[in-house]
Amino acid sequence: MFANFRDGFQLRKFAFGGLVKISCVVLLSAGAALASPAAGHDIPTTRLVTCGEHSCLRIEGHRDSVGTMVAINGQPMAVDGGESWRVTLPMHMVRQIAGDGARRLEVTLRHPSASRESRNYARLPIGLLGDTTELEVIRVTAS
Repeated sequence: MFANFRDGFQLRKFAFGGLVKISCVVLLSAGAALASPAAGHDIPTTRLVTCGEHSCLRIEGHRDSVGTMVAINGQPMAVDGGESWRVTLPMHMVRQIAGDGARRLEVTLRHPSASRESRNYARLPIGLLGDTTELEVIRVTAS
C-alpha cells in the first residue's frame, strides 16, 4: 500500500513540476510581448541639447506615417525625420508655447485623414520652466 502511495505521489510531483515550467514560459513570453520597444514609442520624450551658445529643448516621438502632422501645445511644428520624428526648439520658443512653471507639453498627432487625432504629453525636464530665486545668502548646517 505504501508503494502505491509513493508511486502516485511521484507522478503528481512530476506533473506539478511540468505545470510550473509551462507557467513560467507563458508568463515570460507575455512579459516580453508587453515590454516590446514599440510600446515605448507612444510617449514623446524631451531633453535639453545645446544649439550654438544657447540651450534648446529636443522633443522626440513616433507617428504612424510621415504625413501625420505634429503640434506642440496647439502650435503646428515642422519636424525632422520620418515615423520617428524630432523637433528642436529654442528655449524662448518653449517659454512662449508653455506657461510658466509648466511640467509637460501636449503633443498632438493629426492623422492625414484629419478625422482623428491623438494626444499625449511630453514631460519637461524638472525645473525647466520654474521660477528662479536669487539668493544673497544660504546657510548650511550639520546636525
